[in-house]
Amino acid sequence: MSADGQTPAAPNLTDRAGYKLWYEERVRFSDVDHNNHVNHAVFLNYFETARVSITRNPELGMLDASENFNVVRVEVDYKAELRFPGKFEVGIRGLKYGRTSFRLGQGVFQGDKCLCTEEVVLVFMDRATRKSKPISEKLLAWLKENGATAS
Repeated sequence: MSADGQTPAAPNLTDRAGYKLWYEERVRFSDVDHNNHVNHAVFLNYFETARVSITRNPELGMLDASENFNVVRVEVDYKAELRFPGKFEVGIRGLKYGRTSFRLGQGVFQGDKCLCTEEVVLVFMDRATRKSKPISEKLLAWLKENGATAS
């Protein structure tokens, strides 16, 4: 709740300005279905590739070798068609965090036009034990820096 007792509005995942981190991608011919647009299931691959490429980027230092996270929930909203050939970008931002899990928002954009959004819930884990564990300080700092608030 905010100071005025109102629940803050959820971030608008279709607003390009809400994203700081981007992953560039292009449509492959194999991504297109008989409707001559990117198949809905392929968007999950785009989101995963961007998410993994960003979160496992050693320059950002979000994860140690002993740390991992697993997807436990995905919600996708399709806004417009994406066609071959084409280039696009996937943005990623933090939304919410708890003790052991966090929620990210992602959007597929061509220019300023949002084609698809995703909210994904991930559980932070110890790679060796495969058990959940509290979110690390560095991941928590990244989440807050990229828009996440406490659940």
